[in-house]
Amino acid sequence: MEKMIGKMVKKIEVLIDLLGYGIVELPVAYSLIFTGLSPRAYNIDCHIEQSDTALHSWLCSSDFKLVFSEIGGGKGHMVCFSGEGVNRNVYYQTMLNVVADYIFLKEKFFL
Repeated sequence: MEKMIGKMVKKIEVLIDLLGYGIVELPVAYSLIFTGLSPRAYNIDCHIEQSDTALHSWLCSSDFKLVFSEIGGGKGHMVCFSGEGVNRNVYYQTMLNVVADYIFLKEKFFL
C-alpha cells in the first residue's frame, strides 16, 4: 500500500459472489484524486487488504486503479481499470466490476 502513503485513505468491505468460491468478503482501501473539470474524472488507487493468496488463488494482484470519467457533458459516465491482473481471469474481472460499483455508489460521483 506504499502508493497510498500521504493520501486520505477510505475503506470498504466488498462482498462478491464467485462461482465455486461462494461469497467472498474483501476489505478494500482506496484513495481518490479529482483530476479535472471538463470532463470531470476521478483516479482511484485501490488495495485489497489482508488477501490470502492460498484462499483466493484467483486474486492476481491486490493493487489496481480505477478511473471514473463523465462523458457527454454529464449524460453518462465510464470506468476504466488498470493494474497487473486486469485481464487475467473472469473472477478477477468480476471483482473489479463489483469494487467499482461499491465505490461509485458510496462516493456518489457526478451528482
